[in-house]
Amino acid sequence: MKRILRNAGLFALIMVVTAARPAQANVSGAIFTTIANGTIVNANTQYTSKCDVYLDGGPGVNAPAKAAGLPAGDYFFQVTDPSGQTLLSTDPVSNRRFTVSSAGVITAYTGTGGPVHAIGVDQVHPELGAITIAVANTSCPTDYLDTPNNGGVYKVWVTPVTSFVGDPTQVDNSCGSGCYHGFAASSSKTDNFKVNPNTATFCLTVTKQLVDSSNAFLLAGANWEMTLNYPNTTSNNFFTDANGNLSICSLAAGSYTISEALNGYINVGLIVNGTSLPAQPTYSFTWAAGQPAPSVVFQNTLGIN
Repeated sequence: MKRILRNAGLFALIMVVTAARPAQANVSGAIFTTIANGTIVNANTQYTSKCDVYLDGGPGVNAPAKAAGLPAGDYFFQVTDPSGQTLLSTDPVSNRRFTVSSAGVITAYTGTGGPVHAIGVDQVHPELGAITIAVANTSCPTDYLDTPNNGGVYKVWVTPVTSFVGDPTQVDNSCGSGCYHGFAASSSKTDNFKVNPNTATFCLTVTKQLVDSSNAFLLAGANWEMTLNYPNTTSNNFFTDANGNLSICSLAAGSYTISEALNGYINVGLIVNGTSLPAQPTYSFTWAAGQPAPSVVFQNTLGIN
């Protein structure tokens, strides 16, 4: 009788411990690293900065819609060294969250609790509403940390929110064998990428302001579309955040043009690095190593005059 009771007690303990851990299952589909517009898969040595790496999922270039699509739902991501032992992400797990639609592509960044991760419009499958998400947040290059790997190799992980082990309000989580910082290997997708840290790059910052007829600041131009044309790529569309700000990083030397969508408004001001220029909705410049990074402010009236 005592042995039966002891076995029953042990069984109950196992059931409690098992119930306390999230359900884990293999995740179908695929993830990969790319540039902001999603047109290059696994760029590897083409990445000139940590800030240049974007996360994408589901069908890649030349793949049909839904090919290798991730299951619909919410996911967390993280960056580590290739072994997974060293966590390189520095913001809370909750800030590294996104949503996958029923089409199997990433359609929303939903992170909270830290600097935002920029998004790009995935030009491979725009008909699905697909986006890409910057692996680093806007504090880049501070986030994420440099890899200890001598070859400049990093690993990005993606796991369903329901499979995450730990407290997502924390940056790191201990979770035992086969689990890395809250990400169980058995229920995560991973992809290695490589960054060449020796190429000079810069961040272009853009601010959108809505002003009145006297140029007095009234509102931030939130979720305002900007288009950047730059060497060796097609145009890329970006959007300002809730404060009207946008940061596009890992840009190398070359000639650039940044343009704002007018949306029926009138451009009344253009300020570059604190200097007022003739008002226009487009600014072109050439950047070389050692030059200051451009900071561009577009100002528009609140309505049509």
